[in-house]
Amino acid sequence: MLAIICTLAATTLILRASAQEATFSDTSKLDSILGREVTTEDRNNGRIIDLLADDTGRVQAAVVEFGGFLGIGTRKIAVHWSALRFENAKVEVDITADELRRAPEYKFNVTPILVGSPQQQ
Repeated sequence: MLAIICTLAATTLILRASAQEATFSDTSKLDSILGREVTTEDRNNGRIIDLLADDTGRVQAAVVEFGGFLGIGTRKIAVHWSALRFENAKVEVDITADELRRAPEYKFNVTPILVGSPQQQ
């Protein structure tokens, strides 16, 4: 398969060509979500610090850091990907302050328990 990347002004197009297919992807609207602010139902603010993907590479959850000041007293919570709503630059999640307090803290290399997962709703 042949891959060609063309940059035109602010738009990057990725062209993949083979004997049977050609795919065009407009990547000009892609943006990082790491560091984005997340707001809960009760207006608690956190920020996305990591993404958790399954073995196929599909994102299943975001790790959101809530609370604290200058990194002290923060809690990292794994939030199910489907519980997040992306609207322009805003990210919202339908969890309450009580759910946030009860949520187990995310720890690296420990199987995460996801807040807002379909099983909990």
